[in-house]
Amino acid sequence: MVIINIIVFIFVLGLVIIIHELGHFIMAKRANILCHEFSFGMGPLLWSKRVKETLYCIRAIPIGGYVMMAGEEISNEVVSVGQIVRLVFDEFNNVEKIILDHENEKYEEYESVTVTNIDLRGEDNNPLQLNEYTVKRNAFYVFKKSKELQIAPAERSFESKTKWQRFLAMFAGPFMNFVLAFVIFLIVNLIVGFPNMGGTVLGNIDAGYPAAEALESGDKVISINDIDVYSWNDISVTLDENPTDRSVEFVVLRDGITKTAYVTPMLFFYSIGFHSQEGVEDDLILGEVNNETIAGKAGIIENDEILTIDSIPMNSWDDLALVLNNNVNGVEMSIEVLRGTETMTFLVTPHNHDLVISQGLKIVDSYIGIGPIYEFGFFRSFLESGLDVKASAAMIFTTLDLLFSNDQVGIGDLAGPVGIYDITSRALSAGFISFLTWTALLSVNLGVINLLPIPALDGGRLVFLGYEAITKKKPNKRVENTLHYAMYLMLMGLFVYITFNDILRLFDIR
Repeated sequence: MVIINIIVFIFVLGLVIIIHELGHFIMAKRANILCHEFSFGMGPLLWSKRVKETLYCIRAIPIGGYVMMAGEEISNEVVSVGQIVRLVFDEFNNVEKIILDHENEKYEEYESVTVTNIDLRGEDNNPLQLNEYTVKRNAFYVFKKSKELQIAPAERSFESKTKWQRFLAMFAGPFMNFVLAFVIFLIVNLIVGFPNMGGTVLGNIDAGYPAAEALESGDKVISINDIDVYSWNDISVTLDENPTDRSVEFVVLRDGITKTAYVTPMLFFYSIGFHSQEGVEDDLILGEVNNETIAGKAGIIENDEILTIDSIPMNSWDDLALVLNNNVNGVEMSIEVLRGTETMTFLVTPHNHDLVISQGLKIVDSYIGIGPIYEFGFFRSFLESGLDVKASAAMIFTTLDLLFSNDQVGIGDLAGPVGIYDITSRALSAGFISFLTWTALLSVNLGVINLLPIPALDGGRLVFLGYEAITKKKPNKRVENTLHYAMYLMLMGLFVYITFNDILRLFDIR
């Protein structure tokens, strides 16, 4: 299973990265910008193949990728006056290769010259020259270890293109991530369909949850706790009125016969990360506790019975809900539990309410495991897929806002490659739809992050382009690239830190 997870992880990460870089590549090609390299991954080279003017590469660390465009970075002339090089000519005596490693015995057969006059830019389509020789506009430099790089005349350079062409070449990467997410969400919506919120007929009944013992798919809910319901919104509102109700009466129509069923909801306390055990009504006994929740990290486990909080007796689920609902700012509390015959006390600090609500959750919520019936909607799928992309982007901005506004969220909570692998594995185990949804969210994430106005990212480059558009002056290329490089180093440091925390979380040693 681990092998499958690794393969799927590499596929998902590779897909969202390659789609991103493909956006840059396509628009660069449309603008006739010379693309030296199209690379997936960073670091040491594992595989490469040159196709015409572009070298396609796979590198060792699958954390990103890049398209190397001519003229995007500052660079000194590769060949300068006084330098000794060897020249390879075509049948018309035009230079097709300039060998910089002139002392290499491998190239002894080619003519050696000292550069006295050179123009490899060819502004305004002037011929490229090296001494008295004409250099082909698609000639190559040959470096040590036979590495080749095509010469970039002025008209093939990124910086020579119009602002609109450069904008499209930079923006197309994030845009393609949004396109990929839209397509994936469209597939999900076409498969799953949409809930019929106008009726009260039950669709999916979640196995392992309270409703599975009393209700059936196809039941039409007539009333809940003696309150008539006519739509799914009515059902939601009625259930939400008293989430700690331990016995909910359903009157349903099943096969033409009216039946009454009683369901004991499971109570979820999201600010602390535990829930009631299925089937318990009055006893405050906990169900399975995830080790990564606040409660789990504190040492609270399944079957623990809550006795007191801050020495206040908890006599009912209402008491527990009241205490957690009042702990708005996430203040540390002492929880006393009964484990078997032993009484134990744990110190926990719940999530503050802003953090819980920002994730679309409630401090206290009940769950019985029912859902409406779903219906196919071809045209609606397109609209909803666009809204799904928008909602995913909004979720990411919410998370970024929490990093700066919420004391309980920090850089260490972000996920790097190891964390993404862990989430991908869980999504895969949850089913195909969950896996597709996660892939779409990851693609939106990459698109949004790259549009942030930070040097070294696409958004940072767009900021400099915006400066040029407003001031009518190109920014100092050396200053711009120094900022990009400095921020790149900082981002790599952040990447190492996040990966370290990922590993600690994965092996539960944090």
